[in-house]
Amino acid sequence: MNKNLKSYSLISISLIFFILLDLISFSQTLDQIKPALFLLSFIYWNIALPERMNLFFAFTFGFLMDFIQGTVLGLYPLILVFISYLSQRFFYQFRPLKFIQQVLVIFSIFLVIRFLIAVDLNDSNPNSLTLADKDYVLISLVFALLNAFFWPPLLYVHRIYRRKWIKT
Repeated sequence: MNKNLKSYSLISISLIFFILLDLISFSQTLDQIKPALFLLSFIYWNIALPERMNLFFAFTFGFLMDFIQGTVLGLYPLILVFISYLSQRFFYQFRPLKFIQQVLVIFSIFLVIRFLIAVDLNDSNPNSLTLADKDYVLISLVFALLNAFFWPPLLYVHRIYRRKWIKT
């Protein structure tokens, strides 16, 4: 198998695995604050292998997430292109940061993402919280904090996976 095709396939398999993990549903409150493992994984791949991640990944997985989550069509591709741009533009600055600094960057990115997801023009899910709710900011902070907390273990798991299976 071609080396590039193999690496694209293995990256896609890991992203699909984390999409499936994100589909696990809990109570309504826990679903609002559970970590977005797919987005964390997408950030990792953009930082670890920026030459392999391209707009095809962002648009394909973005539209897949739109269909799965039921959000406005084009919201997740916009978010994934935004993540790809930030990750690939600043990966030289992000890689040497200490873990606490990386966690703070991840926290801020996920806080912005949470506010972007809240802009739901047609309110397709009446049970979800919106920016008009008082508790939304608190839930957004907890969501961003949990994603930042899950960043270091996910980084190590992905690094082991990349070194074992994806030869660069």
